[in-house]
Amino acid sequence: MGYKIGFVGNSLQTMCNFRAGVMTELVQTGYEVVIIAPKDSDITFLKQNQIRLIPIEMDCKGMNPFADIQFARTLKRIYKKEKFNFLFHYTIKPVVYGSWAARKTKTPQISVITGLGYTFIRKGLITRVAKFLYRLSLRTANEVWFLNQDDKTLFVEQSLLSPFKARLIYGEGVDVAKYKSQSDLLSIPFTFLFIGRVLWDKGVGEFVKAAQVVKKQHPKVQFHILGQLGANNPACVSIQQMEEWEQTRTVKYLGETSNVLPYIENATCVVLPSYREGVSRVLLEAASMERPIIASNVPGCREIVIEGYNGFLCEAQDTNSLIACMMHMLSISQVELEAFGKNGRTHVIKHFDEQKTIALYKRKLQEHFLVENHESC
Repeated sequence: MGYKIGFVGNSLQTMCNFRAGVMTELVQTGYEVVIIAPKDSDITFLKQNQIRLIPIEMDCKGMNPFADIQFARTLKRIYKKEKFNFLFHYTIKPVVYGSWAARKTKTPQISVITGLGYTFIRKGLITRVAKFLYRLSLRTANEVWFLNQDDKTLFVEQSLLSPFKARLIYGEGVDVAKYKSQSDLLSIPFTFLFIGRVLWDKGVGEFVKAAQVVKKQHPKVQFHILGQLGANNPACVSIQQMEEWEQTRTVKYLGETSNVLPYIENATCVVLPSYREGVSRVLLEAASMERPIIASNVPGCREIVIEGYNGFLCEAQDTNSLIACMMHMLSISQVELEAFGKNGRTHVIKHFDEQKTIALYKRKLQEHFLVENHESC
């Protein structure tokens, strides 16, 4: 086949965690796959699957216009040298500056809006600049993919792109064969598990406050936190703060991991009181493993949690609402808990199976190259 496909993002680790299935399938189909991203993780997966990495420097959170201009020029130089046949851009800076570089090098591309941070829906200079940059860059994309309906509606209603380019893909899928439970809920102590980057915007503060209240009435219930601490992000919970929480013996910090499977296996209920998501991968993995879930009633979470069917929805930034959901979860029977788990897996298989996402990528590329080859004849 010989077509070269570029995947451009702000993190190698995230690229491998979220798109491993898509990339490996494309390689097996005959495409050459290249990742362009900061090298923030091991490259063993890439070597095993014949995927090449072009490491780049990127200040994901910075607002230095000179650094961003340099980043855009770097991408243009890479695109010109590599002569990609198609590009996929993920997260704001690769989408904005990668789209410009793709236009300059006449490379077809799709921009994927993986989720809007909580700050995006606030009013302020940063939000206005972000919207202006999106509006400018998305003009050149062949298509723009959204992981949830709320984000798609926001972009269209605010005229950030043409509605004819917008497409909803319902998350990036989960490997339901891999994320399958091997144990029942009866075999473990009742444990609420928070998984994710330990950011304030993920609702970890509300999780700890709720734990403090619930544990007074249910002292045997455990509350665990799993995820990265102290990252280069002002919204990240500090190591010192986590140590203070642990000293109260309310929550237990489990560290960070590249494999969440055993942790979900040893949890009764996975909790994510986030302020906003794209589509939460953690919730998909937990539901696929037949674990009841509690999450905020916000974009990227409410697509996965069906109230009273596979879990409960709380209001974002509302500790009392989260407490009520936890108490409700503790009050239901073992049979109901297991039914929540089975319902969650059914929902994920029907709507979020990774194979559906892989098929979309393959179909889109096949359609593009079919048209391109026809036009060149």
